[in-house]
Amino acid sequence: MSASRPNLICTFLLILIAGNSTAIAQSPVSHVHGNAELNVVLMEKQLQVEFVSPAINLLGFERPPITDVESATMNNTIKQLQHGGWLIEGVPSTCQLSTEEFEAPFFEERESNKHDHEHESSKHDHEHESSKHEAEAHSNFRVRYLYDCDAALKKQLRILAFDHYNGIETLTVQWITNLMQGYTQLSRDNPVLYLE
Repeated sequence: MSASRPNLICTFLLILIAGNSTAIAQSPVSHVHGNAELNVVLMEKQLQVEFVSPAINLLGFERPPITDVESATMNNTIKQLQHGGWLIEGVPSTCQLSTEEFEAPFFEERESNKHDHEHESSKHDHEHESSKHEAEAHSNFRVRYLYDCDAALKKQLRILAFDHYNGIETLTVQWITNLMQGYTQLSRDNPVLYLE
């Protein structure tokens, strides 16, 4: 472990705290279909990136896979996210990449809830149950990567998320470098993150 890694971790925690307090102040629900989030910390030769996205952006659905095709999509997405090399173009091959944290949605079968719905008699109860299930259905993928490199990294990074996942329309990005910090929104037409 290099000497700057504790500094990188502290900086990353600060960006998460700042980002979460901003998101909470703006909206009680940060789960927005079509939008994914990227938190980036670049400290000298280390780059830490956290990617968070609603499952629907990556899978096309936010429920348990039903068909073999959906199961394959889920498995392929998990494998790709765990690998990490898919997200940023131009990171030198000499950088050591590790996946520090990974969370995938866990979908439960709701057979008992389905049975309960068959016995509901009032329209109000159905509406209440339906909205409760929709709220529970929101699921996110979350992954954090660390690139540990031999030399300083470029200050502009092309983000490849749009190339891999058609469901991602925008990326909300918070970033910190040794000297600066920023906030930006990337899109399919504007996928380059400038860290200066």
